[in-house]
Amino acid sequence: MKQIVVPTDFSASAENAMMYAGRLAQKIQGEVVLLHVFQIPVSMSEVPVLMISAEELKQNADMGLHKASEMLLRAYPSLSIRTESRMGEVTEELNDLCEEIKPFLIVTGKHGAGGLERFFFGSTSLSIVRHTSTPVIVVPEKAGATEPRSVALAVGDQSDPIPQEKIRNFVETLGTSIHVIHVQPERSEPQEFGSPVEGLNATVKTIKDDEFLHGIQTYLQENSIDMLMILPHRHSFLERLTIKTHTEELLRKLDIPVVCIREEE
Repeated sequence: MKQIVVPTDFSASAENAMMYAGRLAQKIQGEVVLLHVFQIPVSMSEVPVLMISAEELKQNADMGLHKASEMLLRAYPSLSIRTESRMGEVTEELNDLCEEIKPFLIVTGKHGAGGLERFFFGSTSLSIVRHTSTPVIVVPEKAGATEPRSVALAVGDQSDPIPQEKIRNFVETLGTSIHVIHVQPERSEPQEFGSPVEGLNATVKTIKDDEFLHGIQTYLQENSIDMLMILPHRHSFLERLTIKTHTEELLRKLDIPVVCIREEE
């Protein structure tokens, strides 16, 4: 059974991501794994003092996960759900869980008032996207729990590494159509560009636009695409300081789910 991990802080955006994951899990007859990671708060005094015990935090976490499971089951009564509450750092615990169970997907919310906004758009979250071997779907607040029927893969130069097996597995498991889009500057020389993924009947389109994000957004809107797939690349420390990556820009500004699949090592 394929598993979908949903890290949750019990915020509205986390609930929205959970419902989206539930819809996907129902489609593929998979299981949702709800993960809540907690830390012991310490008072800001000269002598650190624990504000609450680990046992109490564990109980509160399990209660929250139980309520979240009940909410998910009301929408999807036959869904298989597993819960995990762990003490530690979110990224480390999430990666440890993924190493243990080898899930099909991670699904997380985007613009939350709680910890998930910091979780996703902080250095920790982007590190997960760049380094995890598990595909990560980021679900915006406005995205409903609808079944994705089409996905657009945004690719760069043909020399870029392509995780073909992961892309093929994602598309075939969810049963979506796939568009491959390549954005080039307006005055660039025309290039022949075929599908980078073998074995998929993809619609391939080269877009002429000097602004990468604008070109992507225009194509998504004109073709009623349900989900964007991007392939985050590793960046050096200097690059992270001096440039805003396409990955971060797309995740911040798009209002449809974005699936991030890292290239093969």
